[in-house]
Amino acid sequence: MRVETATEAELGALARAGDVEALAALLERCRPSLYAMAIGLLGNRADAHDAVQDTYLTALVRFEALREPAAARAWLHAVLRNECLMRLRRQRELPIASVEPADVAPDPAETLDAHIMREWLWHALDALPLDERVTVMLRYYTRCVSYDALARVTGVPVGTVRSRLHRARARLADALMRPISGSALSHTDLEVEQREQWEDFYRVLHERPVPRTYRELFAPGVDVRDRNGHWVGLKPWSAEEREAIALGVRATIIDLLAARDLVVIEIDFTNPPTAPGHCPPYATFIHRLHRNRSHHLRIHYPDGR
Repeated sequence: MRVETATEAELGALARAGDVEALAALLERCRPSLYAMAIGLLGNRADAHDAVQDTYLTALVRFEALREPAAARAWLHAVLRNECLMRLRRQRELPIASVEPADVAPDPAETLDAHIMREWLWHALDALPLDERVTVMLRYYTRCVSYDALARVTGVPVGTVRSRLHRARARLADALMRPISGSALSHTDLEVEQREQWEDFYRVLHERPVPRTYRELFAPGVDVRDRNGHWVGLKPWSAEEREAIALGVRATIIDLLAARDLVVIEIDFTNPPTAPGHCPPYATFIHRLHRNRSHHLRIHYPDGR
């Protein structure tokens, strides 16, 4: 089927099945009406352009969540409306109840399925500069979704977060128009491999918290920071973490995102009855990798701890 002559329903069905060319064609057909709607809601061409790009990125990540391919145009406009209302809410503090269309609200399981499904999107993400890639991965795949949270975890001003997202959205929108072919090791394979490694790490650590457990996944000079401290080297960092494990704290991997030189892990903590407030309920661990080992780790606690 030629995408040039396909109906929107046909394009929607193909895109939902993972056809990149069909999704690109569908987005291009809807671009004028999306942009017009964004101008009408935001009244600003620059903001409207960003909102349309954000809609494109949401479509890339979550298009398989669309239930009815024939309703693809309406779905895209609902996503755009959500993006615009989120922007207006930040500016004018609109009530949150007016923001989330029922068919657009993200679900963690859907998000995980979505990013595994679209190998080409992860190739495009891998081509982004590291700082932009970290920001996009956090914004669209983790619990760190607000600009303030992104600024805290990446250690830059909110304005820099906005600029990185703007540049990344433009690069990814461009990548959509020229899909990237797969590689020998797919993103799915990479992510499965990383998840197995880190789950095995925590399983062994919980059973026996000893320094050598860290040698395979952490570089000798690993640099670790959170809001409460700074550790350089395997010995001080493993001692800090192993102390919590010895107290009875347990870490459960809730989600893991992997790129060629980056792993983002969302972890839920369970504290023992003897130390109920030792760790916050959850955290986001951002590992920058060198030769497949973490050499730079930043830990973000969404509750501000």
